[in-house]
Amino acid sequence: MTRHLYLISGLGADERIFRNLKFPDNYQVHYLPWLAPIPNEPLRDYASRMAAGIQEGPVTLLGVSFGGVMSLEIAKLIPVAQVILLSSIKYTREKPPYYKWVKILGLHHLPDSILYSRRTLIVKRFLNIETEEELELVNEYLQKKDYGYLRWAVNTILHWENEEVPPNLVHIHGAKDFPFPIKLLTPTHIIPDGGHFMVLNRAEAINKILQQVLQDKDKEAP
Repeated sequence: MTRHLYLISGLGADERIFRNLKFPDNYQVHYLPWLAPIPNEPLRDYASRMAAGIQEGPVTLLGVSFGGVMSLEIAKLIPVAQVILLSSIKYTREKPPYYKWVKILGLHHLPDSILYSRRTLIVKRFLNIETEEELELVNEYLQKKDYGYLRWAVNTILHWENEEVPPNLVHIHGAKDFPFPIKLLTPTHIIPDGGHFMVLNRAEAINKILQQVLQDKDKEAP
């Protein structure tokens, strides 16, 4: 039986980050692109617009980083067979403490010229970049000057509150992830040497887990 798997990339990324992942042959894989946010759009409304691009029936969602958060929000709105998080978080309490201070101090409201145009060193450090392939993608992302989506996403994740996860959740996380430190999380699977960009540079280890959890889900299907 053909099953449908929808991929959601992280903040500022696109479908290229998934190019090293492999899935069982009976899964039809789709990339769910990010949409331009409406000013001050609530996360639930945005998730509803993204969910409109998903066909009817139970599906599997796989989200990386902020894409994982979006996967959880979509799963509240439509039938989902499984949610798989990569390098992401699932509960409010898993956000790093500095998120709270950024929100309290209002640092996310600083001008673009301060907050985003000078973010190069911080971004490259947090992503644990190891290869020229990764550096090329990040440099392309950093060249984007339209900060509307970025501001919406940062504000959304800072204010995101969640204690609800689907019972069939799979959470794969790297032990060396800087943005979301492993000590704050309770993942189902840990990649010992994985950083925040492990979807690209630790794909072999991730693929072994994906093969197992997706095939196990097949066995549960009627």
